[in-house]
Amino acid sequence: MAETPASKLRIYLVDDHPVVREGFARALSDEPDLVVVGQAGTAADALRETASCEPDVVLVDLNLPDRDSIELLGALRAQLPQAKLLVLSGHDDEVRVAEALRAGAQGYLVKTSKLEELIEGIHRIATGSAPRSSSLAGTVVRAMRKPASEGSGGLDALTPRQRLVLRLLTAGVSTRESGGKPN
Repeated sequence: MAETPASKLRIYLVDDHPVVREGFARALSDEPDLVVVGQAGTAADALRETASCEPDVVLVDLNLPDRDSIELLGALRAQLPQAKLLVLSGHDDEVRVAEALRAGAQGYLVKTSKLEELIEGIHRIATGSAPRSSSLAGTVVRAMRKPASEGSGGLDALTPRQRLVLRLLTAGVSTRESGGKPN
């Protein structure tokens, strides 16, 4: 991999849709101070490749085929403590936002954001700010106001696998099908 100037922010993309990853890579590469240093379509590939790429920012989608993305955020946080984790997801519900932030994401943007908002979010997260889509402001406040132990344990009492099965069930997947889905 070619050396990149120190002044450029090194971005690593994790999304299971190649057309989305490639589109983001092209758009971000047009920015003079950003460089995409790698891409992955699975959690396994991301974990295997990110350490050697030394990214400043890892852009992570929450829907990956091979592992719960909340677990992936925790694994990336442990593997790359210096990198900033920015979620870019189609999910904008308070449960997913709170899970991602608790797992180590420093920012959260929804895929309905404009490209300019994504680029600004990357710059903000790199300088220590916490970018969030403007549409998520109320969601984040509500999610973070709820205590982790609200109710009889709430979602925090569930394992990542149990949370995945619960999400699948609420999406209409049968119990038999959800039992066969990978972690």
